[in-house]
Amino acid sequence: MNRSRASRWLGVLLLVAGVTGASGVENRFSDVFYLDEAGLKPIPLKTLRAVALTFSRDQSTILAPLAAGRGVWLIGYAERRYYVSSVITTGAVRGWVDADALQPLTLEQRAELDNKREVFQAQKAAIARHEVLLGMMQAQVTAALGNPTERTRSTTAQGDEEVWSYITYRSEPYTQTYVVAGQYVTETRYRKVPTGGKHISFRNGLVVGIREGKDPAQPEPPPTVVTTVPVIIVPPGSHPPITHPVKPPALKPGPQPKTLPVIKKGGSQDKNP
Repeated sequence: MNRSRASRWLGVLLLVAGVTGASGVENRFSDVFYLDEAGLKPIPLKTLRAVALTFSRDQSTILAPLAAGRGVWLIGYAERRYYVSSVITTGAVRGWVDADALQPLTLEQRAELDNKREVFQAQKAAIARHEVLLGMMQAQVTAALGNPTERTRSTTAQGDEEVWSYITYRSEPYTQTYVVAGQYVTETRYRKVPTGGKHISFRNGLVVGIREGKDPAQPEPPPTVVTTVPVIIVPPGSHPPITHPVKPPALKPGPQPKTLPVIKKGGSQDKNP
């Protein structure tokens, strides 16, 4: 009987190790506040009485019995049952225990967890709306807005600072005219023009500032000036017309005409000297 029970427990442990070890993903519940998601460290506690450590919240699968005075670490905060980590004969394991079987949290610990849980629930709702709130971690900002367009880092007296910029653009058309094989060709192209953005400031990994609009540290690029050239369609095989003025050639002076004799009245005639 004892050998059969030990074999059954070994099978359960292997199943749990296969589920959590192979995939690396836990089945997390929306009503449980997981301390690691808020950047909190596990809280060490001790069992007040013998209690079963179960794989499921409904106590249907027992991982191991925990004797009174056994040390555990709180990693999931809920109303009736806590999600804890412990070390048993086969190694480290995570499971559920009754909250009343553990050392009670202090008033300060409970107040901090209640406050953090309320803030975390508000952050989760903001992430679903693709919004960012003060106090968020970088992973939460990525979940809400995706990867930033630009990142800048610096170190100050207050700690490590980083700014994530999310730049928005619009597509603006412009024309460009050039000559191909002796013919003028005009085409329309498009360029990305920044229209605004969101700049998230982090200090030591937490959001400390949110600013809308364009970044004044990055001046806008000057507008592209395109000179408009009239489009001239030239038939194949002909030469394009001359579009610049042509100065006519200078005329050379020709021979001077001879002077004809002047005939006066009275029949007399004067000749040129």
